[in-house]
Amino acid sequence: MFPLWRETTIGEKKREVVETNFILEVFRKYPGRIKTVIDLGGGVGLHSRVLLKAGYDVTLFDRSVHALAIAKKNFPKLNIIRGSFENIRINKKYDAAICMWSTLSYIYSEKARRHFYNWQKAHVRKAIILDEANFYRYPKKFHKIYQGKSTTHELKVIRDWVMTKLYLKKTKFVYEILDRNSGRDRTIKDAENKQYVPLKKLQKYLGSTWNLKKVYGDYEQNKFYNRSSSRIIPIFYKKI
Repeated sequence: MFPLWRETTIGEKKREVVETNFILEVFRKYPGRIKTVIDLGGGVGLHSRVLLKAGYDVTLFDRSVHALAIAKKNFPKLNIIRGSFENIRINKKYDAAICMWSTLSYIYSEKARRHFYNWQKAHVRKAIILDEANFYRYPKKFHKIYQGKSTTHELKVIRDWVMTKLYLKKTKFVYEILDRNSGRDRTIKDAENKQYVPLKKLQKYLGSTWNLKKVYGDYEQNKFYNRSSSRIIPIFYKKI
């Protein structure tokens, strides 16, 4: 259901292809060749799939057993590791790391964030791409209903959130899901929090050995980040 959820709430199909093509362009412009990539919080492997196809040695890191099982089934050559950002302990080093879909915002404590970025400083050799929603554009309160469908399911998403002054977004979801083959209809209630982190704070976590090379506007190579209009903040860090 995850790809359908993304298409329904974002309003664009195959958005992960646009995002991963953006990553590939950044990697190809990098002066030193990048071979190994870790996809941090990569879910079912939608970005990892495109990177694998492009010839990279990709490791998918995620906390969800179900997401990793789906990724491995669909992409057998993909390396998978289960764990959380707060407790990441992988000893291997990688040329590059990506953390897309604003998943870095699921880290809630200062201690956990320091651990996550300290791991990257010690285990990533060349490039880091972080992706965060442009939370500066978000209203304090929000309500919207989304509807979408695939060949197998119809999905209705009711989404409500409140945003605090410290950029903590508290969201509640109601999902109405129809299985078009069986006719089964079900409703699921869910909630999530996201703690957004300003750019200056991200740079502080990564420290002086990493240079904030460029802050892009959405996923366009020739577009710079605009606080009032950009939807996404893709950030490219280069090892000094």
